[in-house]
Amino acid sequence: MDMIVNTIRMIAYDQVREYSFGDNNSLKEKLGIGFINPEDFKKLNLKSSLNLRLTNNFGSVVIKPKEDKDVPIGTIIIPVSIWANQITGIENDELVYKNIRVSIEVTSDSVLGLKDILNSINE
Repeated sequence: MDMIVNTIRMIAYDQVREYSFGDNNSLKEKLGIGFINPEDFKKLNLKSSLNLRLTNNFGSVVIKPKEDKDVPIGTIIIPVSIWANQITGIENDELVYKNIRVSIEVTSDSVLGLKDILNSINE
């Protein structure tokens, strides 16, 4: 299934705040997430134990899906973070961080922590 991802800044889900005042676990819980419409949640047969793998030509990331009735159907909203950066990139000399087309896969794979993402980037 394909969906559109938009990254946004969110007061309650802020990378700098979590990095300053949180810990590795709170970073993952607050930023390794994506908000999707309940209808999409149902369409994908998601359960609280499952995650989503988002993949495109820039990369891939596993996030924890969270239902939000205010998100348009077919869209995933992700807080600006290193998790979102795994599927953003540069195209035609412009940063692509809105209306990013991704392939969605339901997975039992874990959401990576900050250190694990940094290690995968360095490989």
